[in-house]
Amino acid sequence: MYRALFFLTLLPLFACGSDDSNKGDIGPAPAVVDTNTGSDIGSDTGSDTGSDTGSNTGNDTGASVPGWVDPDVPDGPIPAPEGTSTSPEEDDFDWSDIGSETIGDSLPAQDLSWGEYPQYGTAQILDWSDSEECVCFDAACSTCSEDDCSAETCTYDLNDSHTLTKYHIELRSTDYAAHALTFEVNVSADPPITYTDIQDVLNRLEHIPVEYWYGLRIISDFGRGMQFLHASYFSGGAAAYGGMNYIDTRTARLPTLLHELGHTFEQYTRIGNAPTLEPQSNILDPIWRNAIRSDNNRTSGYGNNNEWEDMAEFARIHAQCLAEGSLDDLESMSPERFRIWERILLNGTTITP
Repeated sequence: MYRALFFLTLLPLFACGSDDSNKGDIGPAPAVVDTNTGSDIGSDTGSDTGSDTGSNTGNDTGASVPGWVDPDVPDGPIPAPEGTSTSPEEDDFDWSDIGSETIGDSLPAQDLSWGEYPQYGTAQILDWSDSEECVCFDAACSTCSEDDCSAETCTYDLNDSHTLTKYHIELRSTDYAAHALTFEVNVSADPPITYTDIQDVLNRLEHIPVEYWYGLRIISDFGRGMQFLHASYFSGGAAAYGGMNYIDTRTARLPTLLHELGHTFEQYTRIGNAPTLEPQSNILDPIWRNAIRSDNNRTSGYGNNNEWEDMAEFARIHAQCLAEGSLDDLESMSPERFRIWERILLNGTTITP
């Protein structure tokens, strides 16, 4: 099994749309149409009370190239659990025969705040962007891609009620500094938010495991990137919405962002990215359903809603176990989910040309 998977050299952004008519809650008034399966989490999970503003930039002088720099992605679809069908069932998933053991009751073993996670990279705002929107080139927005620039004017309208400030971000690996990726982050300017700002966002992004960084690239290439929004953008009690085109959130809590990245990676495998990744429409139904049955346990209370929330919760738990060094325990508790999810993460590396 890969324990560390991949990374890439700095590449320019491009954007394109996607359209998928499967069921799911995509959130209010999206700027990019996306009706993909499974996109919101109703409550934050895990602890997120710490702080960390470290600036470790790493040094790869003379270092050997890590095994995750250029991974091999197996050809063909992700195999189903041995002896199970690959034909969709179409009916709602039946949880009645699934055991009551819940992975999230045991893992992650430590209740880490986000600042206690390892720092996997160094994040910075870039002074260039090929976005058609107004982009700030520093945290104070004193310079940006428009001539008339200030923190108040260097923004763009998401819709009639929400104005955002866009930043073009680079994350660079602390373990192998020759490898980095770029993506977009948007922070609500009007209505203003108080739960985070761009510097806080950068600090938190540095603690996301490198195996999950490609999700940030996916949502930027296919849509509008990660958006930290005012609560008025959201309907109901959802803390965030996620998919292949975006992550829209009203919290900066790391467990929530990891959950939403789970939706991003799942949809990237399911919808595909021709010609580099063929779609696998049955990855949730029945491939992941049969993994749940084979493992015969549950991820969390929220994961019990359906198979796509179960997968997103597994993504969160996997990332937290990776950070604390308990992946072997997770694989032992849930071997089929673990096998499939690590392959889904590998599929994410194909977002690069």
